[in-house]
Amino acid sequence: MAYRKQPIQDELELETMAEAELSRLKRQYRMMENDRTTYAEKARLQLRNQQNMIERLEFEKSELVLAIKTSKSESNAKKDEEMDEKLKCLLVKRSKYIKMINNEKEQIDELQEQIIKVSKEVVGLKMKIRTDAQSREITEKHHRMIAILENRLDVATKRFNVVVAENAQLRARIDSLLKERAQFNILWAKMIGQLNTGKMVISDIIEQATITFNQRDEELNKIYALRERGTRDLKTHTSEMCELQRTLDNELKLQEFLGIKGQYRETADLNARKEAELRTKQEEKENKIASYSEILNLIKQFTGENDIDNLSTYFLKQEEENFALFSYVNELNDELEGLQIRVAQLRDDIDEARALNARRGFQQAETLEKIAKDLEEQEKKANDAEENLVKCNEVIEKLLEGIDALFHSIGCDNSSILNLLGDNTHVTMNNIMLYLGIIEKRITEMLNKVHWVDVNGKSDTIRLDEERKPKLNIPVLSEIASTQPCSLCVEKEVLQSVSEGLEVPLTRQDIKEKLYTAQSINDNSQLLHNVSGCYLPAARKIMQKRYQ
Repeated sequence: MAYRKQPIQDELELETMAEAELSRLKRQYRMMENDRTTYAEKARLQLRNQQNMIERLEFEKSELVLAIKTSKSESNAKKDEEMDEKLKCLLVKRSKYIKMINNEKEQIDELQEQIIKVSKEVVGLKMKIRTDAQSREITEKHHRMIAILENRLDVATKRFNVVVAENAQLRARIDSLLKERAQFNILWAKMIGQLNTGKMVISDIIEQATITFNQRDEELNKIYALRERGTRDLKTHTSEMCELQRTLDNELKLQEFLGIKGQYRETADLNARKEAELRTKQEEKENKIASYSEILNLIKQFTGENDIDNLSTYFLKQEEENFALFSYVNELNDELEGLQIRVAQLRDDIDEARALNARRGFQQAETLEKIAKDLEEQEKKANDAEENLVKCNEVIEKLLEGIDALFHSIGCDNSSILNLLGDNTHVTMNNIMLYLGIIEKRITEMLNKVHWVDVNGKSDTIRLDEERKPKLNIPVLSEIASTQPCSLCVEKEVLQSVSEGLEVPLTRQDIKEKLYTAQSINDNSQLLHNVSGCYLPAARKIMQKRYQ
């Protein structure tokens, strides 16, 4: 059974693969068929445009040839000769009249100069001769001028006095400020000197503290060495004391034993014992003297000094130095204790600072957590906005595809906007209004055709519902506009009206408001002209290419 199931599964897999391949080939065939249809449509439109261009150029060529032939005819040649003779006569008359006009202008200029001279002489004579009324007027004018000048002098004097008083106050203020400035400079120099002195003192203290710190380290090392040495000496001395104490105890026991034992023979050998004690003491003295002499000789050999007084003086001096060192070590110990206290305080401060840093770190962590939450919320909002944007873009793409499908399904022609479309012949957000305009015109034409069919009595076979007949009264296109709008001017207006924000589909109310505003503000009559009558640079380039 297993061997039978295996071929069945292989056949099913082959069938599924064949079906998938067949569906893929069908899809590819549909795509190629669509591409072929699109390419054929584009080629047809391009050929039609080229044919229209050829016909227009042929028409212009015929007009130009006709104009050239008419200009070279005999009647026109005679007219040109007559016109040349007339122009020559008119030029001769023109030169003659120009000379006459120049002569008259020169005479007028001379007369004008003479008139100006005579008027100046008359004015001079009038100024020289004065009447009584003029003298009185001049006197009154002088009196008025004197009064005005006196008033001005009084006002200027008062202003000058006010300015002088203000100047005196300002000078006093300046003097006081200068004194304050001098005092300030003195205090400033004094404070600067104190500051420099304080800086020097601080630097000296820092240097002394550094030296003292280094010396403290050295003395601490010495103290540690002395402590270790004292500990070792103490142990040695303790062991020696224990040994001497044992020896002393043994001697005392022995002396006691001998004393008890020799009580009965005291009288017999008392003299001998005294002599032995004297000899022992004498030997001890001699031994001490010999040991002291040997020690003294060793000291002399070590120091290189043979004078005992100098040795004693050196010993006392060294003892004083040792005592001074001991005192200095005690002071260093005191300073060390103070420094240890200061170190303990600094450690406490460091612990407090660490605790403060820990609290701040905790607060910063809370702040960062809050910021992270806000960031997540903002990212979530941004993602939602992106999703909405994607959905809107999908809706817009579907609308554009639907408009494109409607455009091709109702047989619209985009030849009138090819110059505006450029390389992109698909429906986009920038050219959607152009396509909608063409679709609207096409629908209007279709409605007109339907209405014409209804009017001519063919509605019985096409449309049965009489109530749904269109009741449109569409005027003739030539009555609305004498010619079609210029494509270059329309393109310029469309490009100028492009906004920098996000393009969104307009509602019906927005479209009505936009059209109403455009009709009330703009005068569209300036767009109704041919390309030959356009003033834009692109139109001139097109005309130049046309006549090349």
